[in-house]
Amino acid sequence: MIRYTVLGSGSSGNSYIIMHERTSLIFDAGFSLSDIRRRASQAAIPFESIQAMFITHMHPDHCRGAGVFSRKTALPVYVHEPLVQERRPELESLRITEQSLRTFLVGSPVHIGPFSVTAFATSHDSPHSVGYHIKVEGKTFLLLTDTGKLTDEMRVLAKQADVLFLEANYEQHMLQTGPYPLYLKRRIAGEWGHLSNDDAIALLHDCGTASDRRRRVYFCHLSKTNNDPSILAKTCGARLCWDGDITICANNHQYTDEFA
Repeated sequence: MIRYTVLGSGSSGNSYIIMHERTSLIFDAGFSLSDIRRRASQAAIPFESIQAMFITHMHPDHCRGAGVFSRKTALPVYVHEPLVQERRPELESLRITEQSLRTFLVGSPVHIGPFSVTAFATSHDSPHSVGYHIKVEGKTFLLLTDTGKLTDEMRVLAKQADVLFLEANYEQHMLQTGPYPLYLKRRIAGEWGHLSNDDAIALLHDCGTASDRRRRVYFCHLSKTNNDPSILAKTCGARLCWDGDITICANNHQYTDEFA
């Protein structure tokens, strides 16, 4: 049995857990350790099953809990290797212990128990940011958030995914007419920013139908200021040609499912 949960996703924090039998991996730690424990329990995932953490990038809503996690559990925390070489002060500010710190390179799988985790580069304003392609017991997960553009590699990986955690950060009109200063609007909508609702829907169109197997997409990382789940739902209903399961992750809500 494979069980997985979006512990929470959005402007305030992001974290995901995938569990197979008695082994779990956690991706990002945008919440406190106590909050992660509580949310894992709510998803019926024993915290003790977690064997390692993987970080996508160094923004606080993805990594603020990584240091405490490492100090309290002594479990491995994986980061992209160039961060250790080039962004050492940022890593040190998290206080991840040397005992826990592990590194990987893009394209090189990390094997932990039944899991194979391969990172791919994303385009974000946090140096050396990545997404993750995760394989476990015949199922494939893709964590694709915090990127300002989509690459051919991302499109290929998305087509392969049984479960796709896909960013839909902003609705274009809400961003353009919203309260953010112009420089920030440009950053969000630029190639080093985030994916819009339109970007996410276009990617699913590229993926084709899901009728050959039960495929699931979770629209994640919705901005509290520049997006609204009801608007995204309406847009999906009008424009999305996709017969798989769709979940729109409201800010800071939790979503759990499994493959029996």
